Amino acid sequence: MEVLDNAQKFENYRAQMGRLTHAINAHFYLEALFIEYAIMEDRLESILTHAGVFREDKHNTITKKLRRLETLCQSDKAAKKYFSPELLQSILDWKENRNKFIHALMKQVFTGEELKEIVDQGQEIVKTLNNKSSCYKRALERQKEIEKND
Repeated sequence: MEVLDNAQKFENYRAQMGRLTHAINAHFYLEALFIEYAIMEDRLESILTHAGVFREDKHNTITKKLRRLETLCQSDKAAKKYFSPELLQSILDWKENRNKFIHALMKQVFTGEELKEIVDQGQEIVKTLNNKSSCYKRALERQKEIEKND
């Protein structure tokens, strides 16, 4: 698998957001679930990377990334401002619901509405996490600029 540079990552991210919109509009909810999960995981990794605390060997699951972000929020004012305990818990809860659904896929009958509800929740979390991630990155950039000029 090829490692992407920042421009390629941005284009890939845009493409996946487009795929997510298409999947939801076409009622391809399983595809949407996978894309939402991947975006959440990517955004969490990006946040930790920008904060300088991401370690691939230690933060290899979404839960571990969330736990590290929780810890970061205790010492980083900007992280605490953008990543509330409620947001982090909503991601964890969504992940658990998604996992229960995926693992029970062949054992239970689900309605489209049940799946759509999980997808809609994921879409809201993705929007919020994208926004907070961008705000946090800009805050870190401003902080570095201020420190550079001091």
